[in-house]
Amino acid sequence: MRDSYIFIFLIFIATISYSMIFLFRKSLSASRYLNLCQRIKTWYLIIGMLYLGSRNKILIVFLFIFISYLAMIEFLELFDLKLDLVKKTSIILVIAIHYFFLYKNILYAFYFFIPTLIVIIFIFLKKRNEVSLGLISTVYLISYLPYLINTKIGITGIIVYIILVELNDIYQYISGTIFGKIKIVPKTSPNKTLEGILGGIFLLTITIFVLNKSFDYKINIWLGSVIGIVGFLGDIYISYFKRKNNKKDSGRILSGHGGILDRIDSLIFTSPLIMVTIVFFGNQ
Repeated sequence: MRDSYIFIFLIFIATISYSMIFLFRKSLSASRYLNLCQRIKTWYLIIGMLYLGSRNKILIVFLFIFISYLAMIEFLELFDLKLDLVKKTSIILVIAIHYFFLYKNILYAFYFFIPTLIVIIFIFLKKRNEVSLGLISTVYLISYLPYLINTKIGITGIIVYIILVELNDIYQYISGTIFGKIKIVPKTSPNKTLEGILGGIFLLTITIFVLNKSFDYKINIWLGSVIGIVGFLGDIYISYFKRKNNKKDSGRILSGHGGILDRIDSLIFTSPLIMVTIVFFGNQ
């Protein structure tokens, strides 16, 4: 029952965000207002995908396979690598095998499969840097979050932390759009502002407090600051490669958001962090 309330809560947050955008519409340009509206509408689709993934262990693993595959393809396409059917099939097989080890709780293979594969890539492939970075970023690091299906927090906990990471993105984007003045890394990510990050951290901390009080979670309150900062670093990491290759978005699959990689970049560094926090500090 508790996981159903989480999705109701998420829909409520999306609706409140939409209302805030409407209230501040006069202070926004027409294009920025339209983009924000598209982002929130797309979020309702994302909520639906998360809900389906939360139904059982197999579905959450398949959801992450799907996410990692699309993100990996987008990452390689940032470097204009041409991917034929054979290469795409090979990529999805590698990703599926990696997540199979996770699903079956074969953790020694889960830990070493991708690193071993990267060593082989460095020996035989010409584009080894790009492929290796793609596997590390979109598969290996992100998969530490669904690793938590093997812990006591289960699927619901995974969904909650995905929600927190993604809400941080929304909070930072809206806060930066409305109040942002001080740009942090204008050459790499011109829309990122200090006000956006601080606003995101503040709102995410409040969200964690509400979840703890309303749904009896025991999420460390300091994770609001950590997710806010580390999620920002993941965004800058992907933005660096986009700017380096003269790409505005990683893809066009999500209206208002760009590609899947644009949406999950904050998970790249937060996923291992969240896993370590839960496993070693007993956080839930």
